Amino acid sequence: MLLLASLIELMIYIYALSLLFYFSDCVSRSARSRRIGTGLLGVTALLQFCVIVVRIALEGRVPLFSVYDFLFLFVFVLTVTGLGVALSKRTEFVALLLGIIGFTASVLNEFWFPVGEHAEHIGYTQRLLLILHIVLANLSLVALTIAAVFGVLYLVLYAMLKKKRWNDTVRRLPSLEQTERYAHVAVLTGTPLLIVSLLVAFLLIVAQKRWEMLLDVKGITTFAALAVYALYFILKRTRKYSGFSIAKWTLVGYALVILNLLTNAFSEYHKWNGG
Repeated sequence: MLLLASLIELMIYIYALSLLFYFSDCVSRSARSRRIGTGLLGVTALLQFCVIVVRIALEGRVPLFSVYDFLFLFVFVLTVTGLGVALSKRTEFVALLLGIIGFTASVLNEFWFPVGEHAEHIGYTQRLLLILHIVLANLSLVALTIAAVFGVLYLVLYAMLKKKRWNDTVRRLPSLEQTERYAHVAVLTGTPLLIVSLLVAFLLIVAQKRWEMLLDVKGITTFAALAVYALYFILKRTRKYSGFSIAKWTLVGYALVILNLLTNAFSEYHKWNGG
């Protein structure tokens, strides 16, 4: 059963990584991210198939007769369907939505309807998911911090150029175009990381039925920051706003991220160990 539990845990991790690349592709078109996401989705489907084969070998029957079996088969078929959709053109949003549904059903199925000795590994699985959430959140913070630094540089350089202060400081800074591009790449990296981190945290809350945590101040400020970054991408796509305005929105989002960190003293999240 250890092999079975390990396969399931690896499948969940790779499923989450697949979503990460699909989110990246959807917020800003990236053929590379789409290819990686599709490849990881294929690995996910293969691992799900391996789980079914291992269970048949261990139990001597086709696993079909429990809620867990039904949902696992549902997720497997959904993953294979999503893989087929992902290989088609202009279907990245469909593949993403199918992936979110499949990942959600997969995680909750492991917590709510475990079978046999695999039930003993629930606590371990929760800790692994909590680690995944923390790692993704940390990487997201790093990327968004880099974006904020370039956002500040953009505003400083914009102000100096507007006042025609051509000094050594201006010459040592990257151009406005470079600064804006670097900030955008950092936001493009940090936002999908934040989204998947939040999805994992949400599923842990739902799995443990700790609904009160959805109204925790840390959760509220996190979603507020995510909403600002979502607005950032909307404004970026419309191309009706200047780089100056985009840089300011980058800093507003980062200010909410910092506020989110400061709410730890008043939040139940940092006291939560996933148990």
